[in-house]
Amino acid sequence: MGVYSHSATDDMTATHATVRHLACRVEGLGQNVYGQFLFIPRLFHDLDRHKINSCGTVRPNRKDMTLDFGPKQLKLKRGDVRVQTKGDLTTLVWKDRQVVHVD
Repeated sequence: MGVYSHSATDDMTATHATVRHLACRVEGLGQNVYGQFLFIPRLFHDLDRHKINSCGTVRPNRKDMTLDFGPKQLKLKRGDVRVQTKGDLTTLVWKDRQVVHVD
């Protein structure tokens, strides 16, 4: 059985389960986990609860993302930046050639 065989549950996606499994060795050590288009807010909160820092680009249409940071709500020009904090999660959006979301 491989490390990527973790399955989804009602409370956790397969991606969430896999990241948690891979990060379990660094729980409580204040280590950082980075990802690209991998994370959802529920996973960020879970990692934070286990003293694992996380950062990464996210897709604005992911489940539990802040709705007012969607592509239709923000009218950004190149170089514009927007930041929003909700609890322990900070979302930053900026526009270069395209809009980039980072949590």
